Amino acid sequence: MNKKYLYLFFTFLVIIAFYFKQSLIENTLYIFNQTKQTISTYISNINTNITNHFNQIEKIEKLSKENKKLQTQIQQLLPIKENCEKLKIFKQLNIPHIFFTQTISYAKLPDMSTIYIDYNKKITSPKGLIYNNQAAGIVIKNIKNFSLAYLNNNPNTSYTVFIGKNKIPGVIFGGKQMIIKYIPKYSQIKIGDKVITSGLDKIFYEGINVGIITKIIKKNLYQEAIIQPFYNPLHPSFFYVVGN
Repeated sequence: MNKKYLYLFFTFLVIIAFYFKQSLIENTLYIFNQTKQTISTYISNINTNITNHFNQIEKIEKLSKENKKLQTQIQQLLPIKENCEKLKIFKQLNIPHIFFTQTISYAKLPDMSTIYIDYNKKITSPKGLIYNNQAAGIVIKNIKNFSLAYLNNNPNTSYTVFIGKNKIPGVIFGGKQMIIKYIPKYSQIKIGDKVITSGLDKIFYEGINVGIITKIIKKNLYQEAIIQPFYNPLHPSFFYVVGN
């Protein structure tokens, strides 16, 4: 009995398959084509994403190289920028026979009182070094195309000065503490008197600001005076050199 029903069931399936054969084939082909198209689109999207990914990597590498190049250029421009900032506060002096110059480097670290400057004119005697109408030191000799200079905080620096309104003479000596020596004993000097260059030694011209007296020391034959200098020697940058 069961075999009879089973035979009838398979016969029914064969009749249906034969009757709907074309429709089944079309549907199968349609599903196949749709699946094929979906897979093709998916593969195409994957390829596009891969291409875009590698393009982005190349772009990132290119931008990274350009960034490094720009960083290098910025580092090269920073000293120029710093010099321009310093030059903003550097006062130009319209005085004959002075020459603009700038610091090349310290002559010998850790000594910060001796510098090289790009002054290349012949030097037969010390010449004054000026910053913003302040006495900054002296230039002592040529070395090839540049010169050696002592700042005010160098113990080898010295030049003649006038003290106060009465222009009392003296000789100033550099170092960690600047001191004026050989002041006439009975000259009336006082704390707070302004000190300027005298020009008598022909290192500076007369009238360049040097400093203010902060202490007076009495000696047997002369007076001495400690001063607070106007020029700050810790930031040497641009100067004028007093010519002949």
